[in-house]
Amino acid sequence: MTDTTLAVIGCGNAKADEAVPARDLYTSNYFALKREYGEHFADRLVILSAEHGLVWGKRTIEPYDTTLDDRDREALVDEVAWNLRSPFTDHSHADEVLLLAGRDYASIYADAIAQENEIAFEPLDMDVVDVFAEAECGGIGDQMGWLRRAIDKDLRQPDGGATDQQTGLGRFAGRTTPVATDGGSRE
Repeated sequence: MTDTTLAVIGCGNAKADEAVPARDLYTSNYFALKREYGEHFADRLVILSAEHGLVWGKRTIEPYDTTLDDRDREALVDEVAWNLRSPFTDHSHADEVLLLAGRDYASIYADAIAQENEIAFEPLDMDVVDVFAEAECGGIGDQMGWLRRAIDKDLRQPDGGATDQQTGLGRFAGRTTPVATDGGSRE
């Protein structure tokens, strides 16, 4: 298995007015901060969308108004489970997923992984880090503050409560500029 980290980011309500890559569709400051964190600490971005399931960050999609309340939960779990092995959102080569989503989306994502692993010949073998749950963040304001500090200090996750400090992810610790998700460098 390669040393690959995916960032799975929950979508948002505020959207651009035209078709753009999924990573640019969501326009809230909250989503922008989750995206910045994902770009800083992961190799690839995947969006967890109420409309589309899992979407590669570079896939162009139209704005939509679908929310979790509009979807049948089991149908969305099925769609996300299918997406776990689909081109561009494939999780089979990842060793870690940084999940940046609210509780409802995190639950759907966890159920999709469990469903996929029940039927798979080769179950997915990756660590899923529910970033906000591990950081014991409260609401969106608390999450945004934690993300900003983590990005600014190049620290990925809390240390499990041993101290008030955050711990870094070793292979990213020396990185001075983020690596582009397409494999090129970002200047």
